[in-house]
Amino acid sequence: MSYRTRLFRDKIAATFQLNGRNLQESGRLQATNAYPDGTPWTFRIVDPRQFILTATFEL
Repeated sequence: MSYRTRLFRDKIAATFQLNGRNLQESGRLQATNAYPDGTPWTFRIVDPRQFILTATFEL
């Protein structure tokens, strides 16, 4: 999502952008290998959701 505006009496153009990643995840460990009896052996980290706010200014 982005928003464009002008600041300081229309002297500076500004764009604000919000990006999201992994919006359905809350972060967890996921088993990747298991022993023959079914006990998990190794795990990987699943990244949690992340929001990134970027501001760009044009003089």
